Amino acid sequence: MGVDEGAVRRLVLTEIAKQGDRFVPVGVSARHVHLTQHDLEALFGAGYQLTPIKPISQPGQFASQEQVAIIGPKGRIDKVRVLGPVRPETQIEISVSDSFVLGAKNCPIRLSGDLDGTPGVTIEGPKGSITISKGLIVAARHLHMNDEQAKAYGIHDGQVVSLRVGGARPCTMEGVICRTGAKHELEVHIDTDEANACGLKTGDLMELVQERPQERSHECKGTCLTGECTCGNQSPKKAEPEEAQIPEDEILDLVTERDLNEAFRDNKTAVYCEKKALITPAAADRSNETGIKIIRIGGKE
Repeated sequence: MGVDEGAVRRLVLTEIAKQGDRFVPVGVSARHVHLTQHDLEALFGAGYQLTPIKPISQPGQFASQEQVAIIGPKGRIDKVRVLGPVRPETQIEISVSDSFVLGAKNCPIRLSGDLDGTPGVTIEGPKGSITISKGLIVAARHLHMNDEQAKAYGIHDGQVVSLRVGGARPCTMEGVICRTGAKHELEVHIDTDEANACGLKTGDLMELVQERPQERSHECKGTCLTGECTCGNQSPKKAEPEEAQIPEDEILDLVTERDLNEAFRDNKTAVYCEKKALITPAAADRSNETGIKIIRIGGKE
């Protein structure tokens, strides 16, 4: 049985992170499709099952032999790989450049699974085609870690970090969203546009250089650098914006998980809603995960 070089490398990087040098391997995600079983059968035939050709870095996931075409208002892209296993919702992940080819206007940058309000597209397979009403996204750059790795790196689920790379095209990527847990393995996922812009390829390393920006008015050490100040030198917290400074259209009468996800992507620290606004349980959970406050204020009556 051969040695899993990727697993060994992740183990070494995790041990190095415990010493304070935090580097993560890059996985460049080319355009790909996730299908429901129903849609898989519509494209490939009744009872069809995906044919794995190789595992990918995240536990239980694989690249399959199957490929499809995706067709937009202005163009098509052939030979788009299907990844398995099947999912509860069909989702297509493309780059911004791909969206120009397809003519998919305003294709949003989203976390996987956040599909509300996304554009649809036609998918063509060897035995048929389907048109989905939503599911086309540009995947937000994100960093996977299992629980042990997250502890070694000092990262929690939902945290936003920055990653840096040197070389001929040095750059710092901000707004990298961390996904942690048993279904994840150490790897940052970026798309082909981002990789080309920075001269990166799968297997390269990026340095984790910054947690989500925190406003500090004092010098501090330790956990102060990760957002929980315990040094005792902190100044009074900055007051929340006055109601008059908050645009009317940002005062919500219903707060959903999607509102928290959008605030998360935009690096906002708070979501504002009316005093009597309904806050869904999923939004409250997401607020706890991300640290984004839900603040009730006066607003529209």
